[in-house]
Amino acid sequence: MSINIEILYYRNFNFDGKFHLRCIGPDLHKIKRIRYVLKDIGQQEPVWLDSTSSRSQVDSGKLIDHGCPAILGTDLSHGRFELSATITLTDEQIIKLDLPADATATITWPTMVVEIQPEEVDRRILDRVPLTGASLRVKRSAAPPETGPRPVYDPLLPGFNGLPDGAADKALPALLVKFGKDGFASFVADLEPDSRSRLVRLWPNLKQVIQLQPVLSAEEHDDDALAVLRDYYLLAQPASMFNDTFIALLRTLAALDYVESLSFPPAEQEPGNIIAAAAAALVATLITGAAVVAGNDAHEDSQPTPDFDALQTYLDAPTASHKGLNIRSVWSKQVTGKGTRVHFSDGGLFARHEDLRGTDRLRVISDQPNADQAHGTASVGLLFAQVNSFGMNGICHDCELYLYDNRAIDHRKYLRTPADLLRQVRAGDIVAINRQSASIHVLSTYLPSLHERDWWDVCEALTARGAVVVNAAANGSNQSLADKGTARGHGVDLGQWPYFDDHGDASTILVGACQSWDGKPHQYSNYGYRYRMLNAWGDSVATLGYGKLQDKKGDDRDYTNSYGGTSSATPLVTGALSLIQSYAMRQHHVYLNADQMHLLVMASGYADATLPLTDVLPMGRRPNVEAALVMLDRILGGGTFSAHDEL
Repeated sequence: MSINIEILYYRNFNFDGKFHLRCIGPDLHKIKRIRYVLKDIGQQEPVWLDSTSSRSQVDSGKLIDHGCPAILGTDLSHGRFELSATITLTDEQIIKLDLPADATATITWPTMVVEIQPEEVDRRILDRVPLTGASLRVKRSAAPPETGPRPVYDPLLPGFNGLPDGAADKALPALLVKFGKDGFASFVADLEPDSRSRLVRLWPNLKQVIQLQPVLSAEEHDDDALAVLRDYYLLAQPASMFNDTFIALLRTLAALDYVESLSFPPAEQEPGNIIAAAAAALVATLITGAAVVAGNDAHEDSQPTPDFDALQTYLDAPTASHKGLNIRSVWSKQVTGKGTRVHFSDGGLFARHEDLRGTDRLRVISDQPNADQAHGTASVGLLFAQVNSFGMNGICHDCELYLYDNRAIDHRKYLRTPADLLRQVRAGDIVAINRQSASIHVLSTYLPSLHERDWWDVCEALTARGAVVVNAAANGSNQSLADKGTARGHGVDLGQWPYFDDHGDASTILVGACQSWDGKPHQYSNYGYRYRMLNAWGDSVATLGYGKLQDKKGDDRDYTNSYGGTSSATPLVTGALSLIQSYAMRQHHVYLNADQMHLLVMASGYADATLPLTDVLPMGRRPNVEAALVMLDRILGGGTFSAHDEL
């Protein structure tokens, strides 16, 4: 018996005692379960360490079981290990094979031997990279020392009126409350009239009017994967309470030791802004000439879609006219994203687009409200457009893509995507949030999702698992407001602007937008995030959707050459990181976490996005995918790209 699958096994770059296993391939539907066994073979006799049996999605009906994923563990910090797998076929496959009565219905996979060296526990990503040369010492943007800590904008300070813009004459939106450990139980106890708490002394009848609804259902509350959301509650303004009274109550709640945060979730922001979109379209026309519309006005709908690969210059190595990400060279060595799982959250999808057909590796986790299908399709095209004789080619077209909708909500009217991500994401996965937020008090300035505490908590939880998480840095301001420190068409410094809530380091990478022709920062893009940033093109990006390049009847044959903003930069970086992770997993059997990935790309990437007349990088580097793989081979020893002498 034979089966067309591949079993992946990998551990973190810094060995933590965990071996991750899962399988990929077109014959996954034939598998019922896989039993994995880990043994120590560094002794005279093999010693059993761990084992588990993983059901398949076909057997369980659950997407989290796709690929029969498993984690095997050991307390040993190094040694020689053996991984084995025994595959049990589905009953349907057994019947099709018409096996003799005494035949076994299992497949024993060839054993996998892994050698873990002692230094793998605490090695660093750049230990073997020479630090000579200025390319590894480019400054990051930082506040001058004399400025001290950046000011913190606290919406519950006494001097603040507490109302979101334009909300003085209507009920306030539901508030998101995060309690500390056991905080909700303390709050409930303090509401009792005989508690003698400060809360009940100030608000003696509060128990009768206040209603807090957990964002998780009772069933979800017991799911350890969702633990980070257990302490979140939605607080609606009581119908009998005026705005000023509600704000006074919120000030009281904010002062309670067991309340960690209070926030009015901003209305969902559009993925781009008018300025960024207009700039992208204008630049595309200036660079490529007048946009060619090969749609109803120029050809009949029956005409085949041409091959637009030549327009995807972001895939190229840099030239005098465009600064690409050096991707084609790694495609030529079969690094195409195979084995990686990419989780991407955007605005929707034209699921029947012609360049996304013919694959079972695209999984739509949430398909409603599907309100911005063109935007989502453009992003997905950059990652996943299939390789054929027409249209575009996605950067990591052989990956497994999980698609989420930024605006999907559950029956409690809380966003679905945070919980969906927490259910699905595993170590080594690439996660991208192509979404914009805003301060409730400066809605005209777009901010990354990390501005919101619940999104920050979710991103931190995912990176703690070993996922690489990226967020769009967002497209800055579309109004000039002197009192808020914003200028129309300009991004804000996220390290200094007081209306951006910096909750700390979530080990997440923000993605800024650079100019396609010289790699310099686009002025509309936010910048200056204190922890990790990378950048990619924010203009002239050729992909699926919108119809500015080809506009056929309906939406399933449309293409554009002017996608832009941090909306295009985010999937470009996501695709680049997916290629790096794919190579790390399949060639070296390791995965990189967010910090390790960022260090590698910062050491190997293009340092074009500097401020004028300085070497400061306010939004990090642009990925150089081939150079990253050359460097990874140098760090880990050997590999497909190890023959290169220099980056």
